Amino acid sequence: MTRRDFLGGAAAAGLAARAGAAESHPPLGAFVRAEGLRIHHVDRGAGPAVVLIHGASGNLRDFTFSMVERLVGMGLRVIAFDRPGLGFSDRAPARGWDPAVQARVLRAAAAALDVENPVVLGHSWGGAVAMAWALQAPQDTRGVLSLAGATHPWGEGVGMLYTLAASPIFSGVTRQAARLMIDADAPEKVVARIFRPNRVPEGYAAYIGVDLALRADAFRHNAEDLTHLDAALALQAPRYAGLPVPVEAIHGEADRTVWASVHAEPLAKQVAKGRLTLLPGVGHMPHHVEEAAVVAGVARLAGLG
Repeated sequence: MTRRDFLGGAAAAGLAARAGAAESHPPLGAFVRAEGLRIHHVDRGAGPAVVLIHGASGNLRDFTFSMVERLVGMGLRVIAFDRPGLGFSDRAPARGWDPAVQARVLRAAAAALDVENPVVLGHSWGGAVAMAWALQAPQDTRGVLSLAGATHPWGEGVGMLYTLAASPIFSGVTRQAARLMIDADAPEKVVARIFRPNRVPEGYAAYIGVDLALRADAFRHNAEDLTHLDAALALQAPRYAGLPVPVEAIHGEADRTVWASVHAEPLAKQVAKGRLTLLPGVGHMPHHVEEAAVVAGVARLAGLG
């Protein structure tokens, strides 16, 4: 097989995966234009605004599984976005992997939806975007909730797999390898590793749509995000000390994906109005394992409790 044949086959497989994923897990919301990009979002409820930003390999379904309705029931307007380049949102053409660029695009999307002074919640990789959002617009950010958020540099790479996956040349190879591993291991087991040591809520693995992250573009964009994050946070984190907005860091003590000691603990100390909540026995998905604690954090920042 020639290189052209291989790349053509990978492209065809990517298109098939994209079509299949979109058919089984279609967009749940609407699209808004921001900087010329189509940004997928769910917008529900009325009241003080809360913006939800998902993590790596994810999409807004992580929040619509239960969190959105819980917050809407409290009298909040909840806007969940697919991050640019993931889910069904377009990627920014320049430095699309930069948390600051993603924050800028999502802020423009929020402005187009007439969202004012929101609480911004970012989970995992989304925590970097939430903090960038506050740095860019502290005067129009009610507060930030960093939920198992990646907010500080950790001084290491993310491995050769992601480096290769971030390359347009090798991304197809690594994506097919990932698909083979998931097909062999079952999506339920893949999701279980993200939740450990906690149990996955019933129905979550089928709902989230693992295939959405395996589409060709999304797979490469996710790898770009992960590959560049440490360096981006090395530039961003020193600026947190000047933030005037309240920042809550809620983190599982048993999280071995994003360590609280590297991220949540220094964040809460660094900002002027920081608050740290550590959840014993909880891993990387506190909003599904200890949803009440997360909802209480949102309520505090939104001025509801």
